[in-house]
Amino acid sequence: MQALRKLFYLVLPSECMYPDIKLVPRYVEEMFPIFVSLIVAENAVRLLKGKSILRINDSIASLGQGVFQECLRLNLRSFEVVVYCFVYENFRIITMQWDSLWTWWYCLILIDFGFYWAHRLAHEVNFIWAIHQAHHSAEDFTLIAGLRQAVLQPFTAWITYVPLALSGIPPPIFLAHLQLGELYMLWLHTEVVQTLGPLELVLNSPSHHRVHHARNRKYVDKNYSGIFILWDRMFRTFEPEDPNEPVVYGLVKPVQSYNPFYLQIHHWITIFKNMYHMDGWKNKLLILFKGPGWAPGKPRLGYLDDIPALQQPVEYWDPKIPLLQKLYTIWHFAVVLIFYHELNQRHHELNQLTILLCILALLVSITSIGFLLENKKYSLQFEIVRCLLFFVAERHIWPVTQTMLQTILPSRYIIIQLLRLTYLLSAIICTVIEFHRISLKVLSKENMKKMKKIS
Repeated sequence: MQALRKLFYLVLPSECMYPDIKLVPRYVEEMFPIFVSLIVAENAVRLLKGKSILRINDSIASLGQGVFQECLRLNLRSFEVVVYCFVYENFRIITMQWDSLWTWWYCLILIDFGFYWAHRLAHEVNFIWAIHQAHHSAEDFTLIAGLRQAVLQPFTAWITYVPLALSGIPPPIFLAHLQLGELYMLWLHTEVVQTLGPLELVLNSPSHHRVHHARNRKYVDKNYSGIFILWDRMFRTFEPEDPNEPVVYGLVKPVQSYNPFYLQIHHWITIFKNMYHMDGWKNKLLILFKGPGWAPGKPRLGYLDDIPALQQPVEYWDPKIPLLQKLYTIWHFAVVLIFYHELNQRHHELNQLTILLCILALLVSITSIGFLLENKKYSLQFEIVRCLLFFVAERHIWPVTQTMLQTILPSRYIIIQLLRLTYLLSAIICTVIEFHRISLKVLSKENMKKMKKIS
């Protein structure tokens, strides 16, 4: 029950006060079963309301981005936490008590204020938007979409949290609030909850956050708040959800890819192309620091009229793949989640080389699954190589195997054998399909040559 309350920030200060940062748990680990239950409940409600359930391709892409981010946090809390601790230890002006209620409430207000400005900068400064945009690339607004995170965001978000460290808020209190804020933001990604009533005057809500994720002209660059929507009301960036203006989710220029790396870096490619074609070094540099819509002669954030007008109903990118291929990707992504869960639970028992190999295996896996969801012409070739490498190197990278050497449990032995069989059979099946495809292509070319000779 306490874990569920953390999702809504309904905790007592005494439950989240720690004297040492090493004692602060990773709240996301506690939330896994609860979050899965909420996803099931969300889709049940969607069905009852006559809406479609989540799309498999968009959902897998979002989950893959979540796995991507968490892989980088296995041995390191977050870059923003590292910077915070450095500033606190070396430059703090005063020292606040870790077990003080004043410290706890002071941190809550300041960290949310810092989040507002970090979030606003992420939309209004082009090079930071190039990082943050990955979170907005989801075109379905579900709880799973909340997991589609910008992997490099902590490398810029720390800027607005420096004042907290200078003012002497202990790192354990900062880290606890940072995690609670992230959990609160997760449940805001849903269409199931329509309104929170009068609470929406003060608190951020799913309705307010739907506006934030919209690409409608009316809604762009609005509602940056984390917990308290008061910041948007104070700084004139608030926009209520309008029932006469249906929200359309995603980027202003939608990215049509499920490749986890491309989703993270595609706007950087656009930036560098624009810099290459831009006249003058001053303008080239300004591209990085102005808004994403800026160009010489335009305001800092560009013109709203430059945003493409939307024609209702909007058709989202939804590449079709055969049913068996879809089932294949679902199964292998389930294996990826099991792999990540085991690695997350047991990485303290593994050496650094094994952890690195496991992370690489995960990243290659979500990339290959992305290729399959897009039906790329080279997706089967990539998948064959992945499955063969995984089958051969499994003993060195599968976290369960490492611990099985010490504890022989029948259930684990069965799981490992099933996973080995999965990768071996997958490699064989993909090889047969690819060989058949190539054979048909060769026969087609030969038939074309014969037809030309006859004619």
